[in-house]
Amino acid sequence: MSTTVAAARGPIDPNLLALSTPVRRWIFVAGVLTTLNVAATITLGLAIGITVARVLGEGDPAWPLFAAVSLTAAAAKVACSWALTRFGEAVGAEAASTLRADALRALALKDPRTVDLSAWRATLTVGIDGVAVYIAEFLPSIVAAALATPIALFTVAFLDLYSFAIAAVTLPLVPLFMWLVGRLTEGRTERRLADIGTVRSQILDLITGLPTLRAHGIASAPDAEIRRLSEQHRDSSMAVLRVAFLSSMVLEFLTTLSIALIAVSIGFRLLDGSSTLSTGLAVLIIAPEIYAPIRAVGHKFHAAQDGLVAAREVTALLSAPSPVASEESSASGTEVAPTVEFRDFSAPGRDGCRPYLLSAVAGPGRVTVLAGPNGVGKTTALLAAAGIVTENLCGQVRVTVHGPELLRRIAWVPQRPVLDPASIGDDSRRSLGQRQRQALQLALSDPSRNLVLADEPTAHLDSDSAREVIDSLRERARRGATVLVSSHDPLLIDAADDVVEVRAK
Repeated sequence: MSTTVAAARGPIDPNLLALSTPVRRWIFVAGVLTTLNVAATITLGLAIGITVARVLGEGDPAWPLFAAVSLTAAAAKVACSWALTRFGEAVGAEAASTLRADALRALALKDPRTVDLSAWRATLTVGIDGVAVYIAEFLPSIVAAALATPIALFTVAFLDLYSFAIAAVTLPLVPLFMWLVGRLTEGRTERRLADIGTVRSQILDLITGLPTLRAHGIASAPDAEIRRLSEQHRDSSMAVLRVAFLSSMVLEFLTTLSIALIAVSIGFRLLDGSSTLSTGLAVLIIAPEIYAPIRAVGHKFHAAQDGLVAAREVTALLSAPSPVASEESSASGTEVAPTVEFRDFSAPGRDGCRPYLLSAVAGPGRVTVLAGPNGVGKTTALLAAAGIVTENLCGQVRVTVHGPELLRRIAWVPQRPVLDPASIGDDSRRSLGQRQRQALQLALSDPSRNLVLADEPTAHLDSDSAREVIDSLRERARRGATVLVSSHDPLLIDAADDVVEVRAK
């Protein structure tokens, strides 16, 4: 699923900012809070430096002023830190939820044959969860590095040029090392997400097939494969963690050594009298603020890598044109049901053409059945009629309405429907047949959706329930809808107005 665009390879994804107004506002708010926070730190450093120096003999300390300034600065730092955490988490959770919903809507319009389900499962779960961390923690650290570090650096330059020179020389080493680590970590994180998707997909397949394995007495056969997948996931996760721990150690070493050099320089100049104690103390308090934001970027970078990779994948998906949404509606304004026509329609794939040279017409007022055994491409034909399957097709699929109008007219009933708990309650205890009947009832309840596409609507029903479903479909056709279904159920085939045999090659 390498859909990442080249323009989004930096630590900030411009596509994410373009898609999310709350994130853009959050970056501005984080900038204001960061500026206030570093200003409070500088104020507190100056107040402590001057007061301590006066206590040690450089003058009489102004205790009331010191208390007022220190308490105000400390309160400002606490308030800014709380606001950065509180608002960051809220914006991150909102953006992650919005991205997940937008991605699901976009994937619903893509050709399902081209969607890597295992990769997108990992992206929309573990990856999107990391987007909240990316927005709440990593973006504010980037803003702090862009604002707090220059402010602290120029304050040190104003107070002590020697300390400024040491900081100016050592500071670039930190982002240079972070860039090198980032290039290494990014590929490992992408591989880890891919491994998560593979593990989940294959374990779900094993669980789905477990009744069959038990029926044949080989339920323990997948043990070796599960162990292999688990070890693969463990190895990829440990590779990311090793790099994260190593980079954190080196970042701490570089920043600690840099601050120590500044402290040693101040100590020597205090001995020879070329610097005052108040200036030295103030610089020592402010100097860590030069390195802390950049060090925080390095720490947050590893925690946000899942989110950064997922954000790139999702924004690339959302930026791609939708073949359905990009077409203009050709509806004439009437509500006559659409007509669907296949002309020598074929869908080539790895296993041949499924279907192969399908020709059929489904018109208003009629029930048309695409008949044939499993695996000949009946579902693919329905998805092509809905405008969802669009790639690598041969022949023609013509529908008399297009684009958003087509989506508005379709009543889609898949073979394994997922129902909305908000509208029908908990469906976890419903059988597949019950869910299928409920989905059909909901689809047929909207009279404006007059193109009914149903995939094996009677496959999981007993004969009495199947006849009720068939009657519902025929009644909907009698009222003018175009009903196109796939089935190999003799009851449904006998009740159809038109039956088209679908074959594969």
